[in-house]
Amino acid sequence: MEKNYQTCKYIRNRIDLYLYEMSSLFTNIGTDSTEEEVQEAYKREAEYIELIAELDPVKADRLRASY
Repeated sequence: MEKNYQTCKYIRNRIDLYLYEMSSLFTNIGTDSTEEEVQEAYKREAEYIELIAELDPVKADRLRASY
């Protein structure tokens, strides 16, 4: 059986942590944020999705498709 978000508690916890970190990236962006800060948030978000892809490629593909 292949381990993924649905079947492995460790993977689910790691991915949930990455998703939490991703959500906080944009929570801290406001109208007073510079374009550079916004781009940095998008860059870090892509890095988190790559980390998720290492654990569960299907979940990462779904995240990429939602953007």
